[in-house]
Amino acid sequence: MNKKIFFTIAFVVFATLFFSVVNAQCPMCGEAARTSLKEGNTTAKGLNAGILYLLLGPYFLLMIGGVIWWRHRKKVQRLMAMQAPQPTA
Repeated sequence: MNKKIFFTIAFVVFATLFFSVVNAQCPMCGEAARTSLKEGNTTAKGLNAGILYLLLGPYFLLMIGGVIWWRHRKKVQRLMAMQAPQPTA
């Protein structure tokens, strides 16, 4: 197994096991949301989920760009392999 793949999988497993609670708020925003919830305001409930939702967009764009780059690279490698001179016997 390639070392990069192993370390990537190990990091993802580590991150999902040990970082279960994610707060996407700065301390001031978090305190404002907690105070708002104590006062009975319900609009602060979705603040953390909304921030995480907005954060996903750039990562999805990077993922799509990576997949397109990877497919193009594989296609170029396949074409170069077909164009390479074949050894004659």
